[in-house]
Amino acid sequence: MHGPFSRYAGRVFVLYVLLAAIAVVAVDLRPVLIPTAIISLAFVATGRIVFLPMRAQVRFPWPAVANAAKEPGVIIVNGEAFPRLGYEQQLLVEMSTRGLTQLLSCSILALAALYVMLSGHYKNATPMDIGAFQAEIICISGATVLRTCLRWFEERKFLRVARFTFGSILGRNSGFVRSDIAYQFLDQNGERRGGSGPLPNDSKDNLVLVLYRPNDPDANAIQGSFAFHHFRVGLLPGRRMTAVGAGAER
Repeated sequence: MHGPFSRYAGRVFVLYVLLAAIAVVAVDLRPVLIPTAIISLAFVATGRIVFLPMRAQVRFPWPAVANAAKEPGVIIVNGEAFPRLGYEQQLLVEMSTRGLTQLLSCSILALAALYVMLSGHYKNATPMDIGAFQAEIICISGATVLRTCLRWFEERKFLRVARFTFGSILGRNSGFVRSDIAYQFLDQNGERRGGSGPLPNDSKDNLVLVLYRPNDPDANAIQGSFAFHHFRVGLLPGRRMTAVGAGAER
């Protein structure tokens, strides 16, 4: 299984390490900070502009129970309980963005670094003005900004083509704050797929919202895997009634 958010990360950070090594040897931070700032800002802008419009809502049919006399089944997704009733309903998944303050902060840092590196302020600095410890902190900060902007870009790119479905939870491995769950789902061809992802330790969910690439269903993620996007699941009442024990639906 391979996740949807690691496609470019390895290549980008190998390039970053190479540029950082060149900057250390040359005692000049411009070879690493200028490309990092430009690439980070490009990731932010591309994720915001190029991958719009995106679907904000997705609806799923929620079938009626076969026998209303029995206790209706209940699913729990994102902490919300949805009972199966004697008539058809619809599950509504609404997607919204979050963490934009963090993204804005990284963009401001990238712009500030670009301004300082290209202006006369940095040209007047000597190698003694920035010690090894300061250079290390600056490089770590640059890597954090790059990683954050890359994650935003990859999430937007993935969501632009992703399909939504629901998967069943196979097992949980509790951690300090979050549980690593194993799940399975059926793709658009009815083939069984699986993966793993995070959920809060106190989660009572028995189903998870799964998003996957149609051309590569093994690249999938659940709702807890997204840093910049939130998914809310709601229930819409259906119009068609299902006859239970009184004949077939017309």
